[in-house]
Amino acid sequence: MLEETAIVTRVTDGEVWIKSLQSGACGGCAQHSSCGTATLSKWLPKREFAVESDRPLNVGDQVRVGIDDSHVLLSSIVLYLLPIVVMLLGVGLATIFLPPAFCEAWLPELSLSLLLATFWVIHKLQNVLLLYFCFRPQIVGKL
Repeated sequence: MLEETAIVTRVTDGEVWIKSLQSGACGGCAQHSSCGTATLSKWLPKREFAVESDRPLNVGDQVRVGIDDSHVLLSSIVLYLLPIVVMLLGVGLATIFLPPAFCEAWLPELSLSLLLATFWVIHKLQNVLLLYFCFRPQIVGKL
Protein backbone atom coordinates (compact mmCIF):
# COMPACT_ATOMS: atom_id res chain seq x y z
CA MET A 1 0.00 0.00 0.00
CA LEU A 2 1.28 3.46 -0.91
CA GLU A 3 0.93 5.87 1.99
CA GLU A 4 1.31 9.59 2.57
CA THR A 5 0.68 12.03 5.39
CA ALA A 6 -2.30 14.37 5.13
CA ILE A 7 -4.03 16.87 7.37
CA VAL A 8 -7.75 16.94 8.17
CA THR A 9 -9.32 20.21 7.03
CA ARG A 10 -13.04 19.49 7.57
CA VAL A 11 -15.17 16.77 9.12
CA THR A 12 -18.70 16.08 7.84
CA ASP A 13 -21.14 13.19 8.17
CA GLY A 14 -19.22 10.06 7.21
CA GLU A 15 -16.59 12.03 5.29
CA VAL A 16 -13.31 13.61 6.24
CA TRP A 17 -11.83 16.33 4.05
CA ILE A 18 -8.06 16.05 3.87
CA LYS A 19 -5.23 17.89 2.18
CA SER A 20 -2.01 16.19 1.18
CA LEU A 21 1.15 17.36 2.90
CA GLN A 22 3.72 17.53 0.11
CA SER A 23 7.19 16.92 1.41
CA GLY A 24 9.75 19.40 0.12
CA ALA A 25 12.44 16.75 0.32
CA CYS A 26 10.73 14.50 -2.26
CA GLY A 27 12.09 16.44 -5.21
CA GLY A 28 15.72 16.15 -4.14
CA CYS A 29 15.75 12.56 -2.96
CA ALA A 30 17.80 10.03 -4.94
CA GLN A 31 15.10 7.37 -4.46
CA HIS A 32 12.39 9.58 -6.00
CA SER A 33 11.66 7.22 -8.90
CA SER A 34 11.18 4.12 -6.72
CA CYS A 35 9.60 5.74 -3.66
CA GLY A 36 5.99 4.92 -2.84
CA THR A 37 5.40 8.25 -1.12
CA ALA A 38 6.58 10.21 -4.16
CA THR A 39 4.36 8.10 -6.42
CA LEU A 40 1.38 8.64 -4.16
CA SER A 41 1.94 12.38 -3.99
CA LYS A 42 1.70 12.50 -7.80
CA TRP A 43 -1.72 10.83 -7.73
CA LEU A 44 -3.26 12.69 -4.83
CA PRO A 45 -4.53 16.11 -5.76
CA LYS A 46 -2.89 19.15 -4.22
CA ARG A 47 -6.26 20.45 -3.09
CA GLU A 48 -8.49 19.13 -0.35
CA PHE A 49 -10.80 16.22 -1.09
CA ALA A 50 -13.22 13.98 0.76
CA VAL A 51 -12.42 10.51 2.02
CA GLU A 52 -14.99 8.23 3.60
CA SER A 53 -14.08 7.48 7.19
CA ASP A 54 -15.75 6.19 10.32
CA ARG A 55 -12.82 7.17 12.56
CA PRO A 56 -13.29 9.95 15.10
CA LEU A 57 -11.10 12.70 13.65
CA ASN A 58 -10.87 16.43 14.31
CA VAL A 59 -9.80 19.35 12.15
CA GLY A 60 -6.01 19.65 12.21
CA ASP A 61 -5.32 15.96 12.85
CA GLN A 62 -2.57 14.41 10.77
CA VAL A 63 -3.47 11.08 9.22
CA ARG A 64 -1.85 8.44 7.01
CA VAL A 65 -3.71 8.10 3.72
CA GLY A 66 -3.17 4.95 1.71
CA ILE A 67 -3.92 3.72 -1.79
CA ASP A 68 -3.72 0.06 -2.77
CA ASP A 69 -0.66 -0.24 -5.02
CA SER A 70 -2.23 -2.99 -7.14
CA HIS A 71 -4.34 -0.28 -8.77
CA VAL A 72 -1.24 1.23 -10.38
CA LEU A 73 -1.38 -1.55 -12.98
CA LEU A 74 -5.03 -0.77 -13.68
CA SER A 75 -4.28 2.89 -14.23
CA SER A 76 -1.41 1.98 -16.56
CA ILE A 77 -3.80 -0.09 -18.64
CA VAL A 78 -6.28 2.77 -18.80
CA LEU A 79 -3.68 5.39 -19.64
CA TYR A 80 -1.54 3.46 -22.12
CA LEU A 81 -3.33 0.41 -23.49
CA LEU A 82 -6.82 1.87 -23.96
CA PRO A 83 -5.78 4.60 -26.46
CA ILE A 84 -3.86 2.08 -28.58
CA VAL A 85 -6.76 -0.40 -28.55
CA VAL A 86 -9.23 2.33 -29.55
CA MET A 87 -6.90 3.47 -32.34
CA LEU A 88 -6.40 -0.05 -33.71
CA LEU A 89 -10.11 -0.87 -33.43
CA GLY A 90 -11.03 2.35 -35.25
CA VAL A 91 -8.53 1.67 -38.04
CA GLY A 92 -9.78 -1.90 -38.37
CA LEU A 93 -13.41 -0.79 -38.61
CA ALA A 94 -12.47 1.93 -41.09
CA THR A 95 -10.74 -0.53 -43.41
CA ILE A 96 -13.80 -2.80 -43.30
CA PHE A 97 -16.55 -0.22 -43.79
CA LEU A 98 -14.96 2.63 -45.74
CA PRO A 99 -13.97 2.56 -49.42
CA PRO A 100 -10.31 1.65 -50.12
CA ALA A 101 -9.57 5.02 -51.75
CA PHE A 102 -10.69 6.85 -48.61
CA CYS A 103 -8.65 4.54 -46.37
CA GLU A 104 -5.45 5.04 -48.35
CA ALA A 105 -5.77 8.80 -48.17
CA TRP A 106 -7.10 9.32 -44.65
CA LEU A 107 -6.12 6.31 -42.53
CA PRO A 108 -3.05 7.94 -40.89
CA GLU A 109 -5.07 11.03 -39.97
CA LEU A 110 -7.92 8.88 -38.66
CA SER A 111 -5.63 6.78 -36.48
CA LEU A 112 -3.85 9.81 -35.02
CA SER A 113 -7.20 11.54 -34.41
CA LEU A 114 -8.57 8.50 -32.56
CA LEU A 115 -5.41 8.23 -30.46
CA LEU A 116 -5.48 11.92 -29.51
CA ALA A 117 -9.24 11.88 -28.89
CA THR A 118 -8.86 8.95 -26.48
CA PHE A 119 -6.06 10.73 -24.62
CA TRP A 120 -8.25 13.85 -24.43
CA VAL A 121 -11.24 11.88 -23.03
CA ILE A 122 -9.01 10.20 -20.45
CA HIS A 123 -7.59 13.60 -19.48
CA LYS A 124 -11.07 15.10 -19.07
CA LEU A 125 -12.33 12.13 -17.05
CA GLN A 126 -9.20 11.52 -14.98
CA ASN A 127 -10.71 12.76 -11.73
CA VAL A 128 -13.64 10.38 -12.08
CA LEU A 129 -11.64 7.46 -13.50
CA LEU A 130 -8.62 7.59 -11.26
CA LEU A 131 -9.69 9.16 -7.99
CA TYR A 132 -13.10 7.55 -7.59
CA PHE A 133 -12.74 4.18 -9.33
CA CYS A 134 -9.06 3.23 -9.42
CA PHE A 135 -7.46 5.09 -6.53
CA ARG A 136 -10.01 5.34 -3.78
CA PRO A 137 -7.88 6.71 -0.92
CA GLN A 138 -8.54 5.46 2.59
CA ILE A 139 -7.38 6.64 5.96
CA VAL A 140 -4.94 4.08 7.36
CA GLY A 141 -4.30 5.63 10.74
CA LYS A 142 -3.98 8.76 12.81
CA LEU A 143 -0.54 10.18 13.62
